[in-house]
Amino acid sequence: MTTDRVWVVDTSVVLRAMLGESAAAKAWLDHQLAAGHCLVGCRLLDLEIRRTIIRMELRGDIVNGQVNPEGYLHRFAIGAQVNDLIEPAAQLPQMLRAADAVHVAFALSIGVEGTTVVTHDQEMALACVALGFDVFDPVSDDQERLIKYGRSEVTPLESSADQR
Repeated sequence: MTTDRVWVVDTSVVLRAMLGESAAAKAWLDHQLAAGHCLVGCRLLDLEIRRTIIRMELRGDIVNGQVNPEGYLHRFAIGAQVNDLIEPAAQLPQMLRAADAVHVAFALSIGVEGTTVVTHDQEMALACVALGFDVFDPVSDDQERLIKYGRSEVTPLESSADQR
């Protein structure tokens, strides 16, 4: 894995890619993984994805086994136990839901310098920009939510490989 930049990827992006809800997010993730870029998430990413898939199967939204979370999760570096992130997440002054605060606390544990937070969640993106992170939203095929955040912007797939 190349380690020039760490990409902390939020559940909002991974699920859209896995479930076929965003071809742009899937293309970006597949490209980053194929290029050996360092994609990371905390244990909560793993839990949120697995629980979403199970809930969708139980509701009948997808057929059992239709979506295999291992297709992406085994290629991520999963770090930090959620217990270690609860206190820092609780102290964040930004407006965040509990799970998003855990993801942001994880990103902070890695450090702002050289880290890009990848999310499609607007509140999380704005909170991360306020904390000094670069933020990237690869879900560029969702025109209702396409937005620029501070220094960061959605860029086409071709140029995302050249980012820091």
